[in-house]
Amino acid sequence: ACLGGLWGAPPEPFVPEGDLTLTRRGELTLGFVERRFGAVWVANSAGGTLSRIDADEARETARYDTGGAEPSRVAVDYLGDAWVVNREFDGVASVTKVAGSEARCVDRDGDGLETSSGPTDVRPVDEDECVLLHVEVGEAGAVARAIAIDGDTGLDGASGGDAWIGLHDAEAIVELEGITGAQLRRVETPGFQPYAATFDRWGTLWMIARDGLLARIDVSPEEPIVEILEVPFACYLLYGLAADLEGRLLMTGFSCDRIFGYDPDVERFETRTLPPSPRAATFDGVDRFFVAHTAFAVSEVAFDPLRVRETWSVASETTVPFETIGVGVDVRGQVWTASTRGGEDGLGVASRLDPESGEVTAQVTVGEAPHVQGDLTGTRTSVVHAEVGSLTHVFEGCPAEAPTRWLRLHLSARAGGAGVVELEARHAATRAGLASASFATVGTVPGDEAQPWSLESVPEGGVLEVRLTLRVEGASGAPRVRRVGVEWRCPGPD
Repeated sequence: ACLGGLWGAPPEPFVPEGDLTLTRRGELTLGFVERRFGAVWVANSAGGTLSRIDADEARETARYDTGGAEPSRVAVDYLGDAWVVNREFDGVASVTKVAGSEARCVDRDGDGLETSSGPTDVRPVDEDECVLLHVEVGEAGAVARAIAIDGDTGLDGASGGDAWIGLHDAEAIVELEGITGAQLRRVETPGFQPYAATFDRWGTLWMIARDGLLARIDVSPEEPIVEILEVPFACYLLYGLAADLEGRLLMTGFSCDRIFGYDPDVERFETRTLPPSPRAATFDGVDRFFVAHTAFAVSEVAFDPLRVRETWSVASETTVPFETIGVGVDVRGQVWTASTRGGEDGLGVASRLDPESGEVTAQVTVGEAPHVQGDLTGTRTSVVHAEVGSLTHVFEGCPAEAPTRWLRLHLSARAGGAGVVELEARHAATRAGLASASFATVGTVPGDEAQPWSLESVPEGGVLEVRLTLRVEGASGAPRVRRVGVEWRCPGPD
């Protein structure tokens, strides 16, 4: 009779050990560690500057020239450095990277570090030694509007990841190398104008266009694969985008006062209403989304089911922000918003809110008219996968008195953007004998897709131990394993 066994499904689910964990759907994947950064970054669009705020002290500690006009999108890489995109409506867009800490700055002339000391000390972009790079991106009129950082941290983690820039008017995406800023790849997206972007934990790049389109981009092939999805709800002006640890997406509908959820695992969209004029969205790195609203408010949003839990004002007794757009969550779970006005002398203001009490605990005047969204605090890059993890399982085969003929091994897995799954097996007459047997590689994904893999060379009888090893090259893009199956044949009729 032809029989078999499954590992990863009842009654033999995965029981993770060491650096392995389970997704909410019971898939085996690599665990992760969290590395949080202590700054809040606000792009001052009208002033062409970038403010660095110490989140604990609620104080602007530095302000940097971004080297271009209309800085708007911000992302923090895996080393804590901030990338800011200058939209440059009337010229060539550019991208600037600023060190996240003084230790990351470079004393280029050896005479001591020369860098901004506060909001009134703005140095030219090529004279501040905490500005790590400044490069143009795209052609004149391309208008860069979206940025996300991938998990390609290079040899020994020397890079914080490559930056992927959405060129809105040029309908294209450009990858910039994380250390030098050199252009590596360009992907044309005809009919799709990138507006906001994020990578999920599995290494997929997601972007939205304001006219209701969602792009799923597999960046692992040499020529990235772009798939365009229509968000199936009538709403002009999609605006914000964020992903949780499971890869579920939250999008905001600016003109229809709605949020949209998308679960790629089941390819399901859903929508809910929320208070007026939602703008940027962010994930807190744990279990909550937050959405900014134009009228100085912020909402907490949850999945399972998709709903708005609470909405708070970010106005205080002394300061009422105007046109609240950006939102981020700091290392202590405090929610920050960025508003174009409301600070001293008509400048922008960053407001800090405690989501447990609903109280505004600080407000910091920043630069001119910050029209900013993206990853303002680095929560997207705070989760770093473990590099490798292994797990084993023993298949008993036929009853002891009936010799087992081992036939085939099956694997249901997704490699992720930078992941590898290796399957090995060893055989012995008894469980006790397995310890003295050696594992032999049966197959890997990606790289050996000819499944199922044959076990015809395994001797009859005994028991078979299978070892799963999951690896990832970089900070994100880990593999996921749904189940492992082994076929065998026992004596008797089929």
